[in-house]
Amino acid sequence: MILVVGAGPAGSLSATLLGKENDVAIAEEHQSAGFPVQCAGLISDDCFKKYSNYCKISRAVENEINGAFFFSPSGNFFEAEGKAFVIERKILDEMLFVKASEFAEVFVKTKVKFKGEIAIIGSKEVRPDFIIGADGVYSEVARSFGFERPDFYSAIQVEAKFEAMDENFVEIYLGKCYSEFFAYAIPIADTAKIGVIAKRNVSQYLRNLIEKHPSVSKRIKGSVLELNSGLIPADLVDFVKGKVALIGDSAGMVKPYSGGGLFYLLVAAEKLAENFPNLENYKKAFLKELGKEIGMGKKVRNVYNLQDEELEAIVSALKNFEFSDLHMDRPSMLLSPKNVFRILKTLFSNPSLVKLALKVLKG
Repeated sequence: MILVVGAGPAGSLSATLLGKENDVAIAEEHQSAGFPVQCAGLISDDCFKKYSNYCKISRAVENEINGAFFFSPSGNFFEAEGKAFVIERKILDEMLFVKASEFAEVFVKTKVKFKGEIAIIGSKEVRPDFIIGADGVYSEVARSFGFERPDFYSAIQVEAKFEAMDENFVEIYLGKCYSEFFAYAIPIADTAKIGVIAKRNVSQYLRNLIEKHPSVSKRIKGSVLELNSGLIPADLVDFVKGKVALIGDSAGMVKPYSGGGLFYLLVAAEKLAENFPNLENYKKAFLKELGKEIGMGKKVRNVYNLQDEELEAIVSALKNFEFSDLHMDRPSMLLSPKNVFRILKTLFSNPSLVKLALKVLKG
């Protein structure tokens, strides 16, 4: 028997794919999947299409996105086009959990504890052949079996009435006053999900964004309608040990530059099912598919370490940059021949940017 702990997307997809040919049980400690909400719900067009193989994801769509505005600390910005979707995570999680129930025995509002190789599911003791830890950043599976734990970023998000510059464009805010990572606004009709990701002081950063940002502060109208918070793993950890494997947030499977994990965990669930019961091959297959993207993503994340005046220079330089062949989930597309040519042209037209580019690449 395979025991999957956690019924978020990582657990539900794993249970669905593994349950087609194996005896699977899935346990969720909350009363339902999708609780608490800890995700902004922005996914790429490619990610949307992949999830449509497992559920009617169109039912969860809150908005269609055509691109993003990237803001410097002073409020200057550049535009990058790209297809994406905003989805309601509670609806997506519930649909995936319902699908998993077709292939696995389901336990809800049930905590799982471990005594060696024995799993205690509520009051029931079982000895699973394999354990899949899909139980998030506070993973009991990872703790019980001695897995390395990643560092974490904190995230806080509110929904409020907001005058978006374009209701189909996400807004990204850079600058030391607003985050150590980045801040964002994701429009939904006449409101937006407005959030901050940072290692500490997220509430203060959010207040700064709402009250002091030269653009955001002028466009928020009314009071906060909803507030959510959570943790985001900073880096991938070793996620296989014997007959136990981690997946999703418990393994640190998120994009290093955004914290989004829905694309990575879906790839991981498919690789897990394709290679089961060989968990080492699951790890190798995942890293072969996305290891390069994770490495490149860490380089992109170094942009957040730049000083405000350096960010101002980059945003100004990119105002007329023509982006192409970009992919939200695959930053290596930055190195396509078209983009490399355009990047080099931009760098050599402004020699001061060469130093910044080297700084980002070296970290």
